[in-house]
Amino acid sequence: MKTLNIDFNLDPFLTLDPKLLKQKNGKLLIDVDGELTITLGESRFFGEPSLTLLELGVALKRWRIEDPNAIKDFHFFTMEHDEKEGPILAFRRQGKSGWQLFSIWQAFSHDGLISAEDLLEAVDRYLATLEEVLIKRYGLRYQDFMKRQWL
Repeated sequence: MKTLNIDFNLDPFLTLDPKLLKQKNGKLLIDVDGELTITLGESRFFGEPSLTLLELGVALKRWRIEDPNAIKDFHFFTMEHDEKEGPILAFRRQGKSGWQLFSIWQAFSHDGLISAEDLLEAVDRYLATLEEVLIKRYGLRYQDFMKRQWL
């Protein structure tokens, strides 16, 4: 099984409306965007220069809270994308042995399996690192968006 990494780059010059920040307004879910890269081993599986990173983070956080043992599949559709095309990112459970990755924008087909442990570690690293950056720069936490029904 290959090592999975989920990395992001938030624009260092990204400015957000102070009024929206104070209100923890749902528009921030799409305003906080940046580059997302997913690698499997040394290969770039997914790369998108402008993805809604906070929206993805909230969706992943909900998945981890609602399904802490990662039994159910994860499908990410952004508010700005037509769901008919398919998920921007999906983790699909394959029996008890592992997970397959899928994206309508993937660079190659991934037929191998990722262990649940590797998948959850990569997701948790992404969530922790993104929230650390968001707290430091904007005072935003996932919990600000978890109970609301935007997603």
